[in-house]
Amino acid sequence: MRGLKDWIAQLRILDPKRVKIVKADVDVVDVEICGRLYHNVKPRRPFPLTHPEYVIFFKEDDEEVGILRDYRKLDKESRAHLERVLNVIYFMPQVKRILSINTSGWTYKWLVETDKGIVNFETWSRCIRIIKGKKVIIYDIHGGVYCINDISKLDTRSLLWLSVLM
Repeated sequence: MRGLKDWIAQLRILDPKRVKIVKADVDVVDVEICGRLYHNVKPRRPFPLTHPEYVIFFKEDDEEVGILRDYRKLDKESRAHLERVLNVIYFMPQVKRILSINTSGWTYKWLVETDKGIVNFETWSRCIRIIKGKKVIIYDIHGGVYCINDISKLDTRSLLWLSVLM
């Protein structure tokens, strides 16, 4: 157990009050931590589906800068900068309705309404992951990811379509 205690002691948990995102590019940020400025830092979510509030910052050489347990506690401007970058890195359209699912050989062709508009995509048969009983993640054959935040909020017809693959 000594190894685990040493590893935990080395974690650099950041106080959100001492972190300021000063600049956001497409997929990196400039971040000031305790008065020290880091450029081109890569924010990453270690648990993007179950705990998206956790963010780890990495330098360009992949050395860890620190961990935020809840980035939502950052000041308003820093949070906005960070969310803009995270939304690019973790692009995941939110499914509002399932309009149809049709089979074609070994794949399923979906037509869905998302927060980004009407979308077509294809999946294999085992493409759905249920998280915490209400959130559904759908993986398409090209690596795209779609999310239903709360399955209970889907209309009856969408639930019927979804039941085909569950």
